[in-house]
Parts: sequence; C-alpha cells; structure tokens
Amino acid sequence: MRLFGRWKRAAVGAASVVAAMALATGCGKKASSPDQRYKEAEQKQVKEFTTQFTGAYETTRDKLASDKVQSGSGDIVITLEDGGKSTLSALMGGTDLSWIKTLGMKMSAKIGKSALEESIALSLNDKALGTMNLVMSDNDLYLQIPELADKYMHIPGSVLGDSASFGEMMSEYKKLPEGKKLDELVTNYTKIITDAAKDVKESKEDVTVGDYTVNATKLEVTFDGEQLTELGKKIVETAKNDQNLADIIKASTDEETYEKFKESLEKEGEQKLEGKLVSTIWLGEGDKVIARELRIENANASENYVFTMKAPNKGEEFASEITFSEDGNELFRVDGKGKNNGKKMSGEFTFTQEGSKVAVLTLDELDLEALKKSELTAKGSVRLESESSSSMMDLSAFAIDFDLAETAKSTKGTVALKSGDTPYVTIAIDTTRGEGGEEPSAPSDIVDVSDDAAFEAFMKGANWSGYLGQLRQTDIPSNYLEMLEQSLKASGMMQ
Repeated sequence: MRLFGRWKRAAVGAASVVAAMALATGCGKKASSPDQRYKEAEQKQVKEFTTQFTGAYETTRDKLASDKVQSGSGDIVITLEDGGKSTLSALMGGTDLSWIKTLGMKMSAKIGKSALEESIALSLNDKALGTMNLVMSDNDLYLQIPELADKYMHIPGSVLGDSASFGEMMSEYKKLPEGKKLDELVTNYTKIITDAAKDVKESKEDVTVGDYTVNATKLEVTFDGEQLTELGKKIVETAKNDQNLADIIKASTDEETYEKFKESLEKEGEQKLEGKLVSTIWLGEGDKVIARELRIENANASENYVFTMKAPNKGEEFASEITFSEDGNELFRVDGKGKNNGKKMSGEFTFTQEGSKVAVLTLDELDLEALKKSELTAKGSVRLESESSSSMMDLSAFAIDFDLAETAKSTKGTVALKSGDTPYVTIAIDTTRGEGGEEPSAPSDIVDVSDDAAFEAFMKGANWSGYLGQLRQTDIPSNYLEMLEQSLKASGMMQ
C-alpha cells in the first residue's frame, strides 16, 4: 500500500494543522539526546496547540449544548456607494440606481432546545420595506410577513425535503465530547508517534526567509515503510482498546458506527505500508520550533508530497513561508513578513496557487490574546489577484477592507468592497448576543402551503393594497411598483 497515495486533500488538511502548530511558541531546557530533544519539542508544540484549540472549542460547545435559550439582536446596514452604483448601472444597460442608498436589516433571534425564532425588518434608505418573521420547529418552517397577513405560512419538512428536526439537530450538540477528552486523545497518540522516532539526526543549519536568518538546530527522523507499518499496528491496537476514543465516537454517532470503525481499524492494521515519511524540525532559542518539513516519498510511485513551514524572526519582526508541493510542483504557498509581540500581530501575506497569485492579505492588527478566547479582533484588507486587470470586473481590481471586533457577547465592525480608493459597497455590523428568555415554539395561527386551495385563498386574501401603499412611501421608483401591482392583478391575487 502506497503511503498516503490517495489522500491528497487529507494531506493538505494535515499540512494546515501542522502549520498552525508550528506557529506556536515555547521555551525550555534542552533534552540530552537528539531523539529526546525531537520528542519533547514535538510533544510540547502539540500540547500548546491543543490547549489553545480546546479552550476555543469549549467556549463554543458550552453555548451549543446549553439548555438556556440563546438570543441575539442587531443591525446590518449595506451602503451602495457611488462607485458601486455606476458599475452596476453599466452592467444593467444604464439602469438608474441613484435611488438606492442603504439597505438596512434589523434582526432579532432566539434559539431554544427545539425551535428557532427570528425576525428581520428590512428598510431602504431608512424607510420600512417590510418584515419577515421565521420559526423553525420540528421538521417544519413557518414564515410570516405581518404587513400582508397575521397568519404564518407553514412549510412542512416534507416540502423542504429535510428529514432531521430542529430539536434533533440541537440535541446533537449535547453529544459533543468535552475539550479535555479531545486534548487527551491528541496528546496520547502524539506520544505514540514521537516515541517511535529513533536515530534522529542532529546538525546545525540556518533558517532563512527573505532578509531574516536564524541559527538553528536541525533534527531529522526518517520512518520507512517497515517502521510505519509497525507504528500503524501499534496505533490500531491502542485505538481498539481506547475507551476515551470509544466514548467520543459513540457519543457523536452510535454503537453500530463504532463497531464499523473498529472493523476498519482491523483492516488498516493489516496493511503493509511502502515508502518513507521524513519529518524535520528546526529549533531556535529555547528549542522553539521555527521551521518544519514533512516529506512523503512513495516507493515506485509519482505521488510524493512535501510540506514546509518557516518562520524565522528578529525580535518581534518575522518572515514566514508555507508551501505544499506534489512531485516537485508547488501547489500552494503563503509567504510574507510582519511583527508579532505575542499579543498582537501585523504584516502582509501573499497567497499563491500553482504559481499564480490569488490574494494578498494585509493585517494592520490581529489581536492574538482575543484568538485564545475564541474571539476575533482584526483590521486590514484582502486584495484579490489575477493574471489580468484589463476587465472592469476583473477580481484584481478589487480589495476588501475589514475592521471587526467579535467577542462572546457582540460583533461590531465594517467590511468594504473597494476598487483602488473608490468604495463600492460598505457593510456595517452591530450585533449583540446573550442568553435567557422564553423558549420559542411553533405558531398556532397558520396556513399550510401544501394545501393548494387553502394557500391560494390565503394569498388572495393578503393585504396587497395596504402593502403597496407602504412601499409607495419609500424611494422605490413608481414604475417598478406599477409593474408589481399589474403582476399581482394578473395572477388574481389582487383585485
């Protein structure tokens, strides 16, 4: 069996995880031998990563699994700037869009154990357009537009094609494993892998990215096919008797799924692996991992992969480079430089796919302390890239500016689409979150949309005249409203 031969996407995913792990920091006294030094550096790196991950995971898990009603409210205002109007107008054959300034959405929502309730009030240029009240309960969806009717339109799950009820979906969150169980799982299997690292080669080698160079200790270990086969068997034997792993799988699925998992383990344990896995890390001051490379070499096959990560620094300043290659062809790269004082990070980073630039991320500021708490405070921009910028709608003409502050209780900020210095669309967000309140439930005054006769009578009895009267108080051009009125009359819904 070729080593990881069919798992290209899995390899990319694993590379991303390793990259996140490699960016962690750490210090400590040196181990006595290359084997021990490699083992301790890797285990420490994994521990730091899982500690940060499980902290954020637990915050999210507690909310999702809570019996308390989760609630939120807020405003989103979308402003169509002059640059956006002129571009859209040109694309629409010169259609006049001068009457559009802002689209507002005032929202409120509650999520309970078995139902979700949400209200969205829409406005155009601060003038009311209408309201949508939605409820998800059991397998069904309920929709009310109060400007048209008091009744809710009941859309059964059979019409939606959804088999799982909302209550069932919410109950699944209670089955999520505790963060400490995930931490123990990753730590235990990391130890099995690092304990298998033997005959680690140690040497001195500088790590350089751009103008940044760090004197480092290089530690390299090779796992050949025979070693990997034995390691696989050990992991399988451990997993078969791992109660923690069994509890996690059973809690999120069921006993039958776990038994099938054990059967698949048996088959994997019988596989003989070919090829090599070469793992290399470079250690800086305090045995901090500042670079790593994973190289997968399949025997007699063209499917060979290399993942590299380098992050040398000079004090707070650093340069970084992350690449993923297959058979000598670079598929993906992220490189850049910036500053990191352990609390905040800034810098500019270029994303490249198969030799072509995809985007450039400029971080004016990223709050690292907030990230540890599963919060996000960041300011910067993303500039899209392409081979040509001759077309008006070429992606390379645009950039997305963002200034966001998200905590456990609120999200505030702006996102703007720009071309050069010209703004096209600006989105302002101001929302808050909390818990408590009355449990939401399905409404009782309803009309079933699957009952054709009842639904047709409901639509014909809706207050279309009153709603059109409300829309005429807005800035929507009268010719559009006349077209809507004629359409309603032609369909028989309005007399």
